Amino acid sequence: MIPPNLIPKPEYTRKRPLYVVLVGSDIQGEHLLISLLREKGLVPVPCSSLKETQFLMARRETALAICHASPNDGTFRELLRALGSGSRVPVVVCADSYDPRLYLEAMDLGAFDYFAYPFHRDGVDWVVGNALRESSKHVSRPRDSEQAAHE
Repeated sequence: MIPPNLIPKPEYTRKRPLYVVLVGSDIQGEHLLISLLREKGLVPVPCSSLKETQFLMARRETALAICHASPNDGTFRELLRALGSGSRVPVVVCADSYDPRLYLEAMDLGAFDYFAYPFHRDGVDWVVGNALRESSKHVSRPRDSEQAAHE
């Protein structure tokens, strides 16, 4: 587990930083993802386990989760099941190669999107942008208790 003092410090371009968890240690091209996310003003945080991911997501305003998938590794399945279909955090599943069965399984479990390696920067930028727009819909909505207080 990453100790809280080792989580990267955000650049102070916004009041509350948005974190992106990168789940799974086998993510190829992780450096490209990290640089793309940092350019968007996000704070990428690599995680190696489901438990660590859930710990961070409960304590940080997480805008997005990008989870590595392979047919032999169940991490993305566990994460999607743990978050449930009503999750406010979009989960993007990425794989070493395109596998239509894996794609369908990820989408059926509630993944926001899916991409395969080798990926292109524009494609990843598009997927991340869409996921952030979806995430911002949930962030900008008042909580039920706040709505009730105003009624």
